[in-house]
Amino acid sequence: MKIQQIQIVGVGGIQNLDLNFHNQMNIICGPNGIGKTTALESIAHLFSYGETSILKRNVKAENSLIKIYIQNDTGSLQNHSASFSAFTPEKRTTIQGLHQFSNKLISLKTTRLFGYQPLQSITKDSKKEQSQLFNDAKSGISFTDVKNWFVNRYLYSAHPGALTTEQMNNFVFAKTCFSFLNKDFAFSRVDASSNEIMVNTPSGEIYYEYLSSGFKSILSILFGIIKEIEYRFTEPKLQAKDFNGIILIDELELHLHPEWQGKIISILKKAFPLAQFITTTHSPHVIQAADPNEIIALGFKDNHVIQRELPQTEYGFKGWTVEEVLSDVMGMGNTRTEEFNNLIVRFENSIDSNDYLNARLSFDELNLMLHPHNHLRKLLSFQLAGIKGE
Repeated sequence: MKIQQIQIVGVGGIQNLDLNFHNQMNIICGPNGIGKTTALESIAHLFSYGETSILKRNVKAENSLIKIYIQNDTGSLQNHSASFSAFTPEKRTTIQGLHQFSNKLISLKTTRLFGYQPLQSITKDSKKEQSQLFNDAKSGISFTDVKNWFVNRYLYSAHPGALTTEQMNNFVFAKTCFSFLNKDFAFSRVDASSNEIMVNTPSGEIYYEYLSSGFKSILSILFGIIKEIEYRFTEPKLQAKDFNGIILIDELELHLHPEWQGKIISILKKAFPLAQFITTTHSPHVIQAADPNEIIALGFKDNHVIQRELPQTEYGFKGWTVEEVLSDVMGMGNTRTEEFNNLIVRFENSIDSNDYLNARLSFDELNLMLHPHNHLRKLLSFQLAGIKGE
């Protein structure tokens, strides 16, 4: 199943917005408050059923409308819409979405680390009733049982026939996830006395809990998706790599160092090659790593949220600098600090008025402020030398 398009009218801060989606990876970017999360929530709620307090009408609209166009597993195209008028915080909205397909949508909110929790015992798999899937679409999947799922699979994998072929393949895949970010890290074992997950690192064997928050964030995403697929598809069972539904991830880069932000896109596409990802990000490093047509840039025009037109190139933004991505893709007005900009203006005004003394004072401050190898320093010194001669 894939989402082809969504139309959002009068929802949150969005007055009228149409978005078309790529079949595999979609990365929504834009300033804070522009509606990135609203777009994700609008999609999620059209796979839910029941009341919600998350979606609200735009203050300038009389009614809100969300309409989605999907291609189902048979290849047929269909659409579904929902409208509502709730605006006040205490009033709830009733959404009747495509709840029959709720197992095909996995939503990951920003709270997704599975933190430390002692396992006194290993419990059986959770049974995902249809009503729970409705709720998961709106509130996001839970990560509290990820550790239990992994340890369960580890213990039963030692017994021939205890796990199905799909479960065993998913567990083998989950073990390899420890090396996705760094080949020098690998799953070691589960400690029998404490049920703790142990990881081999260049410094020695450590508890999973001692990994960095960035490392755990990516493992949480991967394990959370694999676990969720297993719990949802029981008859017949499904290998995680064969999941062809929709995965929503809000703030994809959360907890990640910039170096790892540039890797997360390729990791997800490799792990779940048939899934359609729709994500949000504030990271230029995520955008740099994306392929052409995978970026959806939102901006403001005449106080309306719009999709900004982006240059179409063969390699996307892989050769662009971070500053170029921030300004020309993400719509950041200026990548310099206000203090620097004020100083540049002061320097240029002094140059224009042939005021060498004040230009020199400004230059000395800029010289200390600039990166040691910034070429702007040489250009400024040429300008300063020009008025000195005069």
